[in-house]
Amino acid sequence: MTMPPSLPAGDLTLHCYRRDHGPQIAAAVRESGRHLSRYETWAHAAYDEDEGRRHAEWWERAWDDGTARYFAVLREGRFLGSAGLSEINLEHRTGSLGYWVRTSETGAGVATAAAGAVSAAGFEHLGLQRIEIMAAVDNLASRRVAEKLGAEMEGILRKRQVRQILERAGAHF
Repeated sequence: MTMPPSLPAGDLTLHCYRRDHGPQIAAAVRESGRHLSRYETWAHAAYDEDEGRRHAEWWERAWDDGTARYFAVLREGRFLGSAGLSEINLEHRTGSLGYWVRTSETGAGVATAAAGAVSAAGFEHLGLQRIEIMAAVDNLASRRVAEKLGAEMEGILRKRQVRQILERAGAHF
C-alpha cells in the first residue's frame, strides 16, 4: 500500500516533505516559535534554515522507511504548516496524526483541512483502521481540530508528553 506524495485539501496542497522546504519551514517556525515550542521539542525562536532542511530530510527518510507520511501544507506555494501520520504500523493498521500551523494562519481552518486530508488518505491508501491523535491537555486549538475531524476523546493520559522539563498530560483521541 502506498500513499500519494501530494494531496489536495480545498485551497491547500499537501506535498511530502523535501529538503528544499527547509527555508520555508524555518521561517514558519521562527514566526511561531513562542507558541509552537510549548508543544514541540524541536521548535525554538532561533530555528534556522539548516534545521529546517534537517527536519524535512528526517521526514523524507521516515517516508522512505514506511514509518511516517508527513506533508508540507502549502497555499499558492506558501508554507503554512505540517500535517502527517507517524508511528505507522501496517500490521495493526494504526497510525498517529500530527499537525501544526504557523501562527499567522491559525484559526482559519488550515489544520482541520490538512489533517482531514491526511487521515482520509491514511484510511484509503494505507488501509489504516485506527488513527490516534495525542494533544497536550492545554492545547485547546489542537483538541478542537481533533473534535472537528470527528475523533472522540478516549481519556487523559498523565505524563504522556515531555516538553522541555515539563511533563504534560495528553488528551488521547
